[in-house]
Amino acid sequence: MHKIGNLTRLVGFGIATAGLVACGGGGSSGGGTGQMSLAVTDAPVDSASRVVVRFTHVELKPEQGGSILIDVSEEGEPVREIDLLTLQGEDFKPLFENEEVPAGDYAWLRFHLEKDDERAGFPGSQGDIATTSFIEFVGGNQDRLIIPGANQAGLQLSSGFSVPEDGQVSFTVDFDLRKAIKEDSREGFHRMRRSLRLVDNSSVGSITGTVDPTIVPGDRCEEREEGLHACPGVAVYVFEDHDREPRDLRDDDDDAVTTANVYYRHVEATDDWEYRYTAGFLEAGDHTVALTFEADQDDPEEATLIEFVDQANAEVTAGDATRMDFSGS
Repeated sequence: MHKIGNLTRLVGFGIATAGLVACGGGGSSGGGTGQMSLAVTDAPVDSASRVVVRFTHVELKPEQGGSILIDVSEEGEPVREIDLLTLQGEDFKPLFENEEVPAGDYAWLRFHLEKDDERAGFPGSQGDIATTSFIEFVGGNQDRLIIPGANQAGLQLSSGFSVPEDGQVSFTVDFDLRKAIKEDSREGFHRMRRSLRLVDNSSVGSITGTVDPTIVPGDRCEEREEGLHACPGVAVYVFEDHDREPRDLRDDDDDAVTTANVYYRHVEATDDWEYRYTAGFLEAGDHTVALTFEADQDDPEEATLIEFVDQANAEVTAGDATRMDFSGS
């Protein structure tokens, strides 16, 4: 048994399960290796100005063999701190690049966040669930993020994937914050649910477009920074296949693949302002895009029927951006 790149022994991370170390024979390739890159992006949430997640490790589980732990902390720092709200649309942030890992099939990956030792045993908690990650709301108030099921379980994504022997793969994980961040019953905390989507970067494209200003309800947008106004509730939902009937999020297979907030932004090239959205990291193929002004009312844990004011079919091509505007006519 040995280390590969930044891989570390899980037992040294505090997980005392025997055999959880990086093994050269992991996966199904008979001992070969490949290179893997992993980045994160975000499907947004309303009302928040920052969602800061403090990553320490990424854990990979081959179909065969023990788990592999990759240290993703920044040099000189104990964590990799990322504000997910800066990563909307086609923006992303790498966690690791060209890491040598065992080739073969993998069952899942898991994100480990820095735990909050001071609040680990706060009243009503079931084990070690508090983290130093936080959500900051418009106005400056902050709540800490907790992981139901304890930090040791991390944020697990159960989608399988493969690493080819002597090859390279690049993946991005979309944190769907509209589904993932929920208010907790304990004051000062929000729960971070496991709403994650893994995509192969070689097979994805995007959908982008504008919304006719005459159909956007007045007084919905507020300045977040110079040249950019957020419009709470104004969002585009993207569903797989054409001619889908759009609906609210319900934590099932018929949910939107992703959502994209609509922003009122200044366009320097034309010195104009426009309402624009971009939904990134979409698998190539047929999709339905639907516009709503009630995304801020959508709650996947409750029955929250929302109204969609327009929809259209779009075809995504890998490596390209598909243009789809909402004219309101």
